[in-house]
Amino acid sequence: MNAPIIIQGVWTIRALHDGKRCFAQEYIDGLQRSERVKLLAVLEYTSQNGPPKNKEKFNPIENGLLEFKSFQDRLFCFYQPGNTIVLTHGFCKKKTRLPRREINKGIRLMQQYLRDKGD
Repeated sequence: MNAPIIIQGVWTIRALHDGKRCFAQEYIDGLQRSERVKLLAVLEYTSQNGPPKNKEKFNPIENGLLEFKSFQDRLFCFYQPGNTIVLTHGFCKKKTRLPRREINKGIRLMQQYLRDKGD
């Protein structure tokens, strides 16, 4: 599993790619234009200024997993050295609580990437 750069500024934002699919990019590409613009604005802000301090935009989940938020749209991610954030996947949160299935998927993808990378 690798993580090509999708946005680079003061911070680098990468997205996991398993050789066939990039889950985060697929989610972003599948959004309505207005929703995609909002989510990409949060990523662009982060690349220039670092992670938002506003918990309505960026929030820790568990075990090193974090989330970018834009209304119901979520992109899970984790930190890497050198001002780098790696996106795991995206989904639409339709209920009050985050789905355990999505959290587990994010943790599994993060662990797989770190294992493949040798960290």
